Amino acid sequence: MTTQLFEYKSAGIVRVSGEDALPYLQSQLTIDFRKLPILGTRMGLRLNRKGRVLFSTQVIRVAEEEYLLVCRNKPASEMIERLEENVVADEVDLSEVDGEWVEWVLHNPDSLNEVYSLTDLDPATEGKAQPIENGWAFIDRQQPTNCLTLLVCGKLKPSWAGNVTSVPTTKLEALRLHARIFRAGIEIGEEEFPQEGGLEKEAVDFDKGCYLGQEVMARIHAMGKVRNSAVAVQGIRPSPSNLPITILDKGKKVGKLKTQYPVDEGKEWIGAAVIHENAFPSLFNDGLTLENSSETIRPLSQ
Repeated sequence: MTTQLFEYKSAGIVRVSGEDALPYLQSQLTIDFRKLPILGTRMGLRLNRKGRVLFSTQVIRVAEEEYLLVCRNKPASEMIERLEENVVADEVDLSEVDGEWVEWVLHNPDSLNEVYSLTDLDPATEGKAQPIENGWAFIDRQQPTNCLTLLVCGKLKPSWAGNVTSVPTTKLEALRLHARIFRAGIEIGEEEFPQEGGLEKEAVDFDKGCYLGQEVMARIHAMGKVRNSAVAVQGIRPSPSNLPITILDKGKKVGKLKTQYPVDEGKEWIGAAVIHENAFPSLFNDGLTLENSSETIRPLSQ
């Protein structure tokens, strides 16, 4: 099948450097930076002290004392402001990387080998960032299977772009939701714990030292569960209301619809919701309703 190209505008990139860059990031994000090699890449989370997700970032270690933090759901300036809150005497510098950055996601439903052949790139090793002209190539665990992400500076597409089909990003979001992958920082955001969307499997190390929200993460890990969970849902007639939208079960608030993407030429929609465990029987039987609406939402069919 034809390789598809999806284009996302990146919010920006933050460069973190200095002799204290590693220990400082170790104290701020959820992953163990001691295990991240040069040219290694991984998603990390910045939590608040209550363990909720303030933002997510794709971390790329470019040198011994230099890291790039790809901003997914926050402007670079806001990420820097958050990260600088706890700088005291640390030898660490945080700065925004200049340029207009975009993320091109190449997807071939059959095999990534087709993508590598098309772009003349070496096959990517998961967890490694491959330097390319004006950027980086890597496997992003927040995307469906058989996706390669190219993080590039500038809008000029390479020569191979004429051999792929440019597709609206809603198509990729549909593939992601069918794979039950939930967006860190958006669908699992400032009101949610990472465990509510399964993000702890990829973006939380439980055997590292202290970081913001670490005590809450350890407590949830020991308990083994949370009361709310993300679920992929579907409905008809996309709502014009601003998200998130409260979800009701027989008039009682049981969760929130976090994202909504139109499908079938706008006649239907799919999205992600975070719902209390007590409401799951109703969701899978009769469905739930959106606040100020008579619409019924149901689980997304496979």
